[in-house]
Amino acid sequence: MNRAESFLLKHGMHESCYDFDWHVKDFTREMEAGLSGRDSSLLMLPSYLGVSPASAPEGDAIAVDAGGTNLRIALVRFGQGAGPTVTRHEKYRLPGSDGAIGKDEFFDAIAGYIGDMAEAADRAGFCFSFPSEIGADRDGKILGFNKEVKVHGSAGAYIGAELNAAFARMGKPAIKVTVLNDTAAALIGTVFAHGVHGMNGYIGLIYGTGVNICYYDREMGMLINTETGGYGGFPQSACDLEIDRESDNPGDHRFEKMVSGAYFATVALKAARLAAREGAFSPQANDAVGALARLDAVSIDRFMQEGGGAGTELGRLCFSEGDAQFLYGLFDGIYERAAKLVAIAMTAVLGRCGASASRPAFIACEGSAFQKGFRFRERFEGHIAVHAEGGRQYELAAADGQAIIGAAASVFL
Repeated sequence: MNRAESFLLKHGMHESCYDFDWHVKDFTREMEAGLSGRDSSLLMLPSYLGVSPASAPEGDAIAVDAGGTNLRIALVRFGQGAGPTVTRHEKYRLPGSDGAIGKDEFFDAIAGYIGDMAEAADRAGFCFSFPSEIGADRDGKILGFNKEVKVHGSAGAYIGAELNAAFARMGKPAIKVTVLNDTAAALIGTVFAHGVHGMNGYIGLIYGTGVNICYYDREMGMLINTETGGYGGFPQSACDLEIDRESDNPGDHRFEKMVSGAYFATVALKAARLAAREGAFSPQANDAVGALARLDAVSIDRFMQEGGGAGTELGRLCFSEGDAQFLYGLFDGIYERAAKLVAIAMTAVLGRCGASASRPAFIACEGSAFQKGFRFRERFEGHIAVHAEGGRQYELAAADGQAIIGAAASVFL
């Protein structure tokens, strides 16, 4: 074991601090508790949506994708013997991501961005990437915001009703709104785009700004949003606890704060500065790393891709080969932990779906952290493979860009 691994082990951040099989069982117990209405860190929210429409959809639909920091709005045309066609597509900064705003201001901004698209289509699929409780009418009650987005007075508000209230304030007629979360939208869009059918389970994974998994539950007859980021069973290190205390929602979405793109660089920064305080680097590097005020995932990935290269921004903080090796090993270990924890959650969901090598599930994955994180997919799949019985239990496809199609298609489900 090298020095970086010893440091991570000492501070409870090494991947070996998490027993894969035990946590799969615990995650499964939390899923079952949430589904039965008992206390659980996993909300297991019903979507009242299937995976694909019974017949080919026809007509236009508006798609609204309210993600971690971005808002995308599109007009999508279905039918006419072809696949879905995006006829308009616009991108904005998500209201509330650059500072706290009120509920009406949030929905007024979105209604304004939709603008004249509502004259072309009278129905919209609203992909909401934050906790919400969806009812049988497919409107969604906001349970809260995370990922450092701040919208005051929004808890308990209904998304479709609030959007139509904003249209009313603008003097525009109401539209029919179907609310779904980002994992469901990504999964529906990918299944639709690839023409997938006959799989023993359908799963959507988002690993980007946040982390979440949804899946089609045969017993419930619909997609279930697990709200994976809320899982509370993973032990937290001192760095994780500090990040949680400093966040806008202490005690909430603790798993997400340990691994997701919105927090990953902060986890790495706090670990690096802790190591500097303990004298893990050379004296000059201890001072340089200890004075580091911020860190971003792009800089970390560049440093890792270059093998700790001296020419990178982080490489210039290292004053010896030992400094570079330690910093590289530290970040590598934090990536490994993140991949293992996400793989634990996915393995539990695969088990719930009854996936096997002979009857695999389909997984649609979206998110920059999954696609671009240093060797993340390789690590993630490696951890699942070690604990899979009888071989590969899934087929995996990238879902990037499919949430817009999934949101629009949801109005036909």
